[in-house]
Amino acid sequence: MRRLPLVVSVVAALLVGSAAPAGARPGRRRVAILEHRTGVTRAADLAARMATVLAHSAALDVVSPEEARRRLGGRLDAMIARCAGDPQCVAQVGEKIHVDEVILVGISQLGDVILALQRIGVRTRSVEGRIAEALSPGTEPNDDTLLGYLRRLLPPEDFRRYGGIRVQANVSGAEIALDGLLRGRTPLGTLQVEAPRRYQLTVRKSGFIDFNATLDVQPDGTVEVTPHLHRRPTTLAWYQRWWVWGIAAAVAAGTATALALTLRPAASREVPIYVNPNRP
Repeated sequence: MRRLPLVVSVVAALLVGSAAPAGARPGRRRVAILEHRTGVTRAADLAARMATVLAHSAALDVVSPEEARRRLGGRLDAMIARCAGDPQCVAQVGEKIHVDEVILVGISQLGDVILALQRIGVRTRSVEGRIAEALSPGTEPNDDTLLGYLRRLLPPEDFRRYGGIRVQANVSGAEIALDGLLRGRTPLGTLQVEAPRRYQLTVRKSGFIDFNATLDVQPDGTVEVTPHLHRRPTTLAWYQRWWVWGIAAAVAAGTATALALTLRPAASREVPIYVNPNRP
């Protein structure tokens, strides 16, 4: 199989900087992470960190506390304080910032610092999941720990992230296979695939040389591939024809025989010696 040069361009729509995207993407659930704390100064940036972790780990549109404050003109903290954790009240706040769900991060202290997470549906105005954890004294939860909390709170499918592969070949009707599985024929729209992940791409059509490439697909990004399939040769070059190699083999065999005959040593013979007894 011939491996041809590959030119790949990546178009990525990744979340950068703030956890809040500029606009919601179609088909994605919009989730805001808001915070309610009662006199606890520890872990001051916990909700903001959790929003960043969720934005980079889940297939969701995440609204951070900073973005929610911007949308409500600075009234967010007072509104959440008045709600005091009531899910119907929090859901109304979620409506005002145009999200589908609110994850309310409650931080309180009863001897230990208690972290309580509630997942509140804006449409249902009810709690759809909750967890509570005591934070170890003198330590702050790292990003992996925060991600672990979120995985326990949210459905597993929220953490399946996707990217795209777009193949634009120079011929139509070519098979497109990823990791050996047929995914369609050219022309074909963008293939949605799980990401981040590496894929082995093969583009093939009868009469053409296969195109092979290794693609690294990142979440929310699209890898564009433009393979140019080359036709297989229909006639053989002179040096590929069987009779050329047959003659060459015969010549080589004849040369070897001649050399063997030339280099073979002469057979030894016994020569008789006669002695004349009449000569002195």
